[in-house]
Amino acid sequence: MISSVYDYYLSQYGHKANSKYDSHTKNQLKTTYNKVVKHNSQSPTYKTDTSDDAVKYAIDLKENARELNNIANELSNADGTGMNYKKTAVSSNPEAVDAVFIGDSKLNIEDLTVSVDKIAQNQVNIGNYLQPKSNLFAPGDYSFDLNINNITYEFQFSIYDNEATIDVQENVSRLINKSNIGLSSMVLEDSLGNTALTIESNATGFKGIKPITFNIVANTDTEDNFNIDTATSMENATKNENLVRTLGLDRISQFPSNASYTINGSQRASPNNDITYDKSFILNLKTVTQVPATISLLADADSIAESIEELVSGYNNLISVATDETNNQFGGNEKLRKEIQAIASSYKEQLGQSGLSVDDQGLIRVDKEEIVKKAQEGDLKDVFNSLDSFKSDIQKKAEDISLDPMNYVNNKIVAYKNPQRTTTDPYNLSAYTGMMFNGYT
Repeated sequence: MISSVYDYYLSQYGHKANSKYDSHTKNQLKTTYNKVVKHNSQSPTYKTDTSDDAVKYAIDLKENARELNNIANELSNADGTGMNYKKTAVSSNPEAVDAVFIGDSKLNIEDLTVSVDKIAQNQVNIGNYLQPKSNLFAPGDYSFDLNINNITYEFQFSIYDNEATIDVQENVSRLINKSNIGLSSMVLEDSLGNTALTIESNATGFKGIKPITFNIVANTDTEDNFNIDTATSMENATKNENLVRTLGLDRISQFPSNASYTINGSQRASPNNDITYDKSFILNLKTVTQVPATISLLADADSIAESIEELVSGYNNLISVATDETNNQFGGNEKLRKEIQAIASSYKEQLGQSGLSVDDQGLIRVDKEEIVKKAQEGDLKDVFNSLDSFKSDIQKKAEDISLDPMNYVNNKIVAYKNPQRTTTDPYNLSAYTGMMFNGYT
């Protein structure tokens, strides 16, 4: 059984990332333990169904209930009550500074004032413009050294008879592009039809004292090859120097520079234009600002609709397990289905007025256009109140399911607890928690 449990769990849920709500403090763990103790002190002793189908059913219930519980927590205020919708970062000048909010929507985060004095730039080398059909290089073997990130790469290639300058430029450009060392290259053409080789760094900015990302020099090492005489070696070094000089591989047209900007009056610098600020914003600096840009957080219509869709999706995933006909073999499935459907039915009228419809199976459909319309008209107060109550009730049910998903399989009662004297039995859930302990509380 253990093998099939983990195979199913990993194939269905192993790829999902953990939520921050999957991590717990000691007090939270103690609270969960006390809930388990209380639950088991009031539950009969069962002979649990441990078939493969029952195991898969329990895992599906547990995982979907846990996901719904996490979504509800994400959409709750810091005190665990009310509805807290996802917020979107809005820039007063998106053409100069764009922003993405990655923080906690529950926190009260103040607006940012961003001024950009200079954006980060990459290094660009543009070589000499040459007649493309000219023959400037003698046939033979050539090489040059390229240093980037304190690593030196040697590029070697051959020039053959009748190869024109454009062929050499394209060959060098192709070598650099295939090297995957953080550079890109292409051949440019001016208005006169002359061509030049350009090389630029993918990364912007620089580190250290010298404002250079990469540099290119001719390979003049005459001691590497012991199979040729000194004269030939010197000749090769001269050829390499002539190649670098003629093509202009070492000509820097644009030096790399770091971004210079201020956030709320604090001067900052960065080697790139994508900046993470206070673990809450990703700022993209696009151009110098004449007037500071203001970054604000708004719960706009789209983000509100997205939050509602996320909550409904979590609910639908859970009830889909209960409405799956293959799970009707379990005695507790019908009871679970009715319990979840009863929650949705009790809010059917309120949800219907908010752009949410409940079908006969208990599934909820979202009319995004209606929600966006209400948001734009400022009529979301009733939506918030209805969803808050619905969220609280369905979250409580999800917590109960997570506590003991084995409660809904085919359990046979072996003995009832003494109603006059309850006894603690914290390990009664071991049929489930023992096989899937890691990651659960």
